[in-house]
Amino acid sequence: MKKLSFGYKILYIINIIFAVILALSYLTSFISPDVLSVFSIINFSIPLLWILNFCFVLIWLLKLKKYFILSFLAIALGWFHFQNLFAFSASEVNNNADFKVMSYNVMQFYSLKDNHKSTYKDIESFISQENPSILCLQELKYFKKPIFKDFKYNTLDTSNLSLQSAIYSQHPILNYARFDFEDSGNSAIYADIVIKGDTIRVFSCHFQSLNLKPDFQVIQKEPKEKLIKRLEKVFQKQLRQFNMLKGDIINSPFPVVFCADMNNTALSYLYQQTIDLNLKDSFLESGQFYGKTFNFGVLPVRLDMIFISDSLNSKGFKNYTVDYSDHFPVMTEIQL
Repeated sequence: MKKLSFGYKILYIINIIFAVILALSYLTSFISPDVLSVFSIINFSIPLLWILNFCFVLIWLLKLKKYFILSFLAIALGWFHFQNLFAFSASEVNNNADFKVMSYNVMQFYSLKDNHKSTYKDIESFISQENPSILCLQELKYFKKPIFKDFKYNTLDTSNLSLQSAIYSQHPILNYARFDFEDSGNSAIYADIVIKGDTIRVFSCHFQSLNLKPDFQVIQKEPKEKLIKRLEKVFQKQLRQFNMLKGDIINSPFPVVFCADMNNTALSYLYQQTIDLNLKDSFLESGQFYGKTFNFGVLPVRLDMIFISDSLNSKGFKNYTVDYSDHFPVMTEIQL
């Protein structure tokens, strides 16, 4: 560092700090929030840390200095994580698979734009147009009248006027089971569905909410210590909720389709635990680019995912940008 001016020496010290933070952040996929919850929060900052370290690489390359190696290595160490974020498949949703599954957090059918105007008719029209074989919904609110009448079968609990997760199907539902998470308005459900003589187990899950809004001013108003503690508890609760479902995934006698508003990213411990159950991310198998599913300002956040058993194949994946909710729907076509 002798050849560096004082200003560049300070810059390199800052570079070291961000490179070390990035390298440590890769542990987020492998450390349970019950052990060290702060790593679960850091996973949301990894894309930003990549950008910052890439900027440092460019700065030192332009200065023709070997100091670029530090940030370059920190970025390279995250190749495993990079592969979880971006998909480069050329396939699109097609008509050659056996069935189509859509997952959608409908946010109680309330509009963010139009003073909480009902979005039900818009969502119903959109779903009818896309025509999924199976529809997995989160944050569904029942209003004492028939909804999504295009589907012959469903798991809707008409006695529940609060939020619920539900599954609608054009194929027969053999049975289903509900999971109402403790101390939470979130829930999950699975249904065993017969398709072309085969049976699959489909989950619709809504893990503990982050309660983040697209308006950054709202987040900035929350004291940082309070925000961190709140998010730590959220990630711990998500893991407990996931553990409630694990047995029904592992012991399923049928291939599994796991649709979830994860309220967490593909860099998280929760995501890795899901993959470890011999499930694969259908977006990575047949999607494209980043796959934003949550309206969080300019940041492209993918919280809504469809996992499938290794024995199934995703033949196409589609991200939608309809703004009827704070989430965007996703759909995959699956081959048995």
